[in-house]
Parts: sequence; C-alpha cells; structure tokens
Amino acid sequence: MKHVRLIRHGESAANAGEASRDHASIPLTMKGVEQAHLVAQSFNHAPALIVTSPFSRAQAAAMSTVAAFPTTPFEIWPIHEFTYLEPARCANTTVAQRRDWVEAYWAKSDPAFTDGAGAESFLDFICRAQSLLDQLAKHPAQDIAVFSHGQFINAVVWLIDRKPLVIDGRAMADWREYEITNHVPNCCGYMLSMHSDDSAWRVSPSAPEEPRMDVVRRVPGRAYQAARDPERLLIEERANALYEAGYPLPDDDSAMYAEQRLLAAREARQSSEVGRANGKTQSGLSAREVCQLLREVIFGRRSMTKVGEASWDETYAGHFVIDIEGWLISIYNDCNELDYWEECMSPDGRNWSFDSGDRYGTDPIALLSTWEHQNLHRMLKAL
Repeated sequence: MKHVRLIRHGESAANAGEASRDHASIPLTMKGVEQAHLVAQSFNHAPALIVTSPFSRAQAAAMSTVAAFPTTPFEIWPIHEFTYLEPARCANTTVAQRRDWVEAYWAKSDPAFTDGAGAESFLDFICRAQSLLDQLAKHPAQDIAVFSHGQFINAVVWLIDRKPLVIDGRAMADWREYEITNHVPNCCGYMLSMHSDDSAWRVSPSAPEEPRMDVVRRVPGRAYQAARDPERLLIEERANALYEAGYPLPDDDSAMYAEQRLLAAREARQSSEVGRANGKTQSGLSAREVCQLLREVIFGRRSMTKVGEASWDETYAGHFVIDIEGWLISIYNDCNELDYWEECMSPDGRNWSFDSGDRYGTDPIALLSTWEHQNLHRMLKAL
C-alpha cells in the first residue's frame, strides 16, 4: 500500500501577522521551527521519499525531517502555495492589508482569471494539485512525506473528496468554502493511502504527536544551553542522541567548552593587526552578508579551517568554531547535523550573533539553498 503524508509548514512570519516581502521567501517563526522539529520526531520510521515546495517556509519545515533521515531522497516539486494575487502589489504587506484584495478575487468566481504578472489562475492551481496526485500515484516510493502549504493541501484533498467533473465558477466557490471550513493548522495535514490494486486515494487526518519528554535522558548542566537555545524541546533530544550513540553523560555542559574556544579565538583576533585594539566592534553584520561569505566557501572562492583540535564528528553536539580567511565563526553542530549559525566576527571587528535578534528565517544558514546546505555540511565534516 502507498502512504503519503501531506504536511503544512510551521508557523510563518506571515501567519504571525508580519509583512511579507514576497510570497516565496516568507521565513518560519521560532514557533514554526519548533513545530517542524516536532514533525520530524513524529515519524516512527524513515520515509522512502521527502518532497517539499520550492517556497522557503516549506523547505525550512522539511529540513528537520531531512536531517533526521539523511539517507532518504529529498526532492523539490511544484507544490507551492496558490499565488492568486499579483506578487508585485503584495510586496511588504500583511495578511490584514490584503484582505480586501482577497475578497474581491473570490467574489469574481472566475477560474480562468489571472490577477497580474506572476499570479496564477484557479485553473492553474487545481491543475498543479491534480499533477501532484498523478505523480504520487506513479512514483515507485511507497511511503512519502510531502511538505507543502495549507491551500495547496486542501486543493489535493478536495479533488479526492469532491471529485469535480469540471472546474467552473461553482466548483471554485465550493473549494473556497471547503478551504475555509477545513483549515489546515501549521504542521498538520492529511494521510493519503492507495492500495496497489486500486487507483482511488483515501484520506485521513494526520497531525504530529508531541515527543514524550518524560522518557528521554537528561544531561546535568544543560541549564546553560536551555537559556541560550530557544529550541528548548531539542535540548533533551540532543541529550538522548548522545546517550544512544554511546557517549557518556557529562557532569557539566560540553557546550561551555566550545564557547571558551570561541572566546579564546576572538581575543586572539582582537589582539592581531587586523583586529581592533580596544576590542569594540563596528557596525554589525547582516545575515545576508554572512550568508554570502558561506557561499564563497562553498564555491571554492575562500578557504575554511577549523579552530581547535576536535573534528566535526568529534564535536557531535556543541559549537564548532571555524576560520574563513580571518572571519571567526561558531556553528552549532546538532548531533552531527548542521543546525544554526551562532556567531560571526569579521577581521575588522564587526559582529553577527544568534542572540542579536536575527533568528531562524534570517539565520545565515537558513538562507542557503538545499544544495548549498548539503555541500557546506560535507565540507565541515571534512575539516
């Protein structure tokens, strides 16, 4: 039997009421990232294939599951959200500001209508949803996880549930009512199933189960990391992973040692000829500037070395400090997985830090493409 789990991305900045620069690059909030980690923990076995939308919030939601099952193939399919309003006029607006435009669009009830450049018609949208069902049915993988968007997921389920014979104004109105009635919460969705001798899809609700925090092992001294790491649900998960991998449970917090290595490296840099004598920083770095530095490493335009003796695998769970031609960087190694960028200091003393407010969606690592993320991880492991 084929099983397909449709999962909506975690809470995004737009879901939280923030303005969006464009429809495709909306980041997840801190809550959305935590929801994505819960989804990854809810799988009781590795899927045969992980699929995501090209939109950044869906890809970010999928990354936790991709990291949990690194040998599972990962693909990007055209299962992005319905873009029925012209993107240019929606730039830097909130959901509330677009409400009148939304109501006007649906009042037309014209499946062929296109609002402007970059927008798609309702017919195009439903065609994409049907194409997903066709592609899933033909794919050899029997257990597939699909990270997409609320309206797109409801379009897929509506096609299965209502089986419309024609996509006209009445069908469009019916889908709109269906979408409002069956709103998909963040990181929830549906399970699709199909018997090998049957071409009909069956649908059942699917929602991630929260991990049982009372059965995981607790590492002494984790209070320090708990105070710094907003992904609080992962603290115990990391401890359990260390134990399962055969590492002894420490009496203190190993993350402190990585911080001390970074502090020593920072002090050495500040005392060098390229550092500032008084140790004060100039204007801060932006996440995008730091991300560009990463891309230069990935494409071989800059060299990267580690600071300290421990390798990436030996660090396992903690901060891994590197030097990129005078740039000092601390990256969090989450049980041998590339997690987030903790801090960066440029040769001239400018600084970017995880605690500065640029979290998750604007974390330099989160701005990398999937291919770039995978290659950076490979390069870190080779140091």
